[in-house]
Amino acid sequence: MKLTRSKTLLACVVFVSLALLAGIAYAVELPPFEEKVGDIQASDVCATMGSGSTSAAALKRVLPEKSSYSFDDSLTDLRLDATDDTYQTDCTVDGGGEQLAWTGTELLEYDTTEAWAEEVLGQYDSVSALTPFTAGDKALASSKVAAVYLPCTSHGADRHLSVVVNLKKKGSAGDSTLRSGLITLARNAAEYAHTKAKCDTPNKLG
Repeated sequence: MKLTRSKTLLACVVFVSLALLAGIAYAVELPPFEEKVGDIQASDVCATMGSGSTSAAALKRVLPEKSSYSFDDSLTDLRLDATDDTYQTDCTVDGGGEQLAWTGTELLEYDTTEAWAEEVLGQYDSVSALTPFTAGDKALASSKVAAVYLPCTSHGADRHLSVVVNLKKKGSAGDSTLRSGLITLARNAAEYAHTKAKCDTPNKLG
């Protein structure tokens, strides 16, 4: 009888220990309890980010892994005709209860492209850390931000589209991959904006 009770007690101890280990594995997301990574479909992406398929692929490269992603698109001011000098859009990407990335476009005009870079991009990264790529009158990028200053209007004031993509939470990819992905996103958003804002200047995106 005592032997049977000892076996029963041992079995209980083993069961509790296994349950405890399983709970710990789940808490720290060890296999097989790893959190499933959410997918990003072309149809999920903000319209203002341009090509859905290309942008979705780029976002998968640059964003951190989350169980799900959500997109919020806002078109504040849409340019209606050649006399209208307002155009502004915003797109936020969230995941895991926090904002992961933001894309914004606005119709602006600066005296120099350097002034644009200092004022607009300086709030996201050190301008000295940004390196150029080919697009618009000026285009700069790092592993945190990519932006294009793109001519839009030729009548009246020479307005430009200022397109910015800011990666607020980095994925696990290296800096060169992050930068390349952000450049793709900036180009896509700039191409969309150039058409949607009824720009009358040539598309200088290459």
